[in-house]
Amino acid sequence: MDRSALRDRVKLPELLLRLLSVVYEMVVRVRLGLYQRGVCAVRSLPARVISVGNLTVGGTGKTPCVAWIAGELTASGEQVAILSRGYRRRSQGRVEVADGRSVLVRADEAGDEPWLLARSSPGVRVVVDSRRYEAGRWLLGKGARVTTFLLDDGYQHLRLARDLNLLLVDAGDPLPRAQMVPYGRLREPLDQLCRADAVIITRCDEPHDEVALAALLDHHLRRGTPVFHATHALTRFYRLGTGEPVEIATLGRVGAIAGIARPERFYLDLRTLGLDLSWTRSYPDHHRYSPADLESIVAGMATAGAQALLMTEKDAANWPPGITISPPLVVGRIEFRCREEETLRSLLRVARTWSP
Repeated sequence: MDRSALRDRVKLPELLLRLLSVVYEMVVRVRLGLYQRGVCAVRSLPARVISVGNLTVGGTGKTPCVAWIAGELTASGEQVAILSRGYRRRSQGRVEVADGRSVLVRADEAGDEPWLLARSSPGVRVVVDSRRYEAGRWLLGKGARVTTFLLDDGYQHLRLARDLNLLLVDAGDPLPRAQMVPYGRLREPLDQLCRADAVIITRCDEPHDEVALAALLDHHLRRGTPVFHATHALTRFYRLGTGEPVEIATLGRVGAIAGIARPERFYLDLRTLGLDLSWTRSYPDHHRYSPADLESIVAGMATAGAQALLMTEKDAANWPPGITISPPLVVGRIEFRCREEETLRSLLRVARTWSP
């Protein structure tokens, strides 16, 4: 095969992905138009609804943000319920993950992120169902008192009206050059930034093109839309299974695994904390660890001379229950921090009329 023919074969998948992206954008715009024209109905729940979502596929730090919001609302006396679709869960239909007193199901039944939200949000109800409106009505129908529903990953869930539409934007995402899926990471065209009531720029402490991002937001957001700046920090380390706190300064040489959207960021955070990270292994987002994975991890750790294995809480949720390996298993908690915290708190208390 000559070089020109080889180049043509290499270009074909890229051209196909670009074509599929164009088709996908057309479908998205048609769907948006149906909601905007009232052809598809928008349903309302008899309580305040706050949506947290993004324009891209994965990796904006949504789960720590939703957990922070749930905690703030609960601390102010709100009765909070989180509605999530439960991505990549093994169960079907509607599942009550937490009843406000305890977590009721395993992570694989709930989906790793709703399960983590249930674990990290005492007093908060969590329900997973692709039909979020029906889930909210069901929860109220069984006598639950809810003053605020948090719609997890809800920016594209147009069927449910919300009083506050929060959009997360990762500072490190090259949004001005972003493409629609499957060629790129955009779920919706960039002009749909206009639907946001507020934007939270996450990981704003990492290197990024501030000028380009500010210009993009200024072009697409409605006038006066508030923009917040947030970071995500590893704030606590503990042993998997026991919850015993771990002082990372005592760990020595370590290894790390990550089955999250942006594993390299977890590794960078560990190195920034001064850890001697000698071995890493990355897996697809939401990866569930198998016995074969554990054997491979143990072998890699032994070769690298690592004395402890670090992972995120999301990885811990997908680790086989009750299974340990010879190196100590240490979990790092990632928490949301907002620079304009008081202003964001005030915004969360304000109900606003919304339409798609």
